[in-house]
Amino acid sequence: MRSESLQSGSDRTNDEGLFRVRCDAETDGGFSLHARSLCVTVGQRVLRQGLAQIWDSVSIHADEDADGNLIIEVFVFRPEWDEPLRIARICSRPGDTKCPTLLGCNLDHVAP
Repeated sequence: MRSESLQSGSDRTNDEGLFRVRCDAETDGGFSLHARSLCVTVGQRVLRQGLAQIWDSVSIHADEDADGNLIIEVFVFRPEWDEPLRIARICSRPGDTKCPTLLGCNLDHVAP
């Protein structure tokens, strides 16, 4: 993994998107896009019941709630679990000029 893919940064675009996703797929290329909502899922190879397969391990969901808050939630999945586990919830309130917190972060683990 390239180190720049782990670095955060600001993008001062006036694009209509509320979220940005960047992907670097090593030698296969990459992409960057802006969206009003998004869902990104990452799978990895596992050996399950004697068969190699790709298991979707992590999913990131980003959307705007009814109050205009921008919410990003991170879920993990395991074959043994009946439901995913939410491991992070990150919130911003770009429309609230009185909110002193740029990003709120909740790392409580919650089954949806």
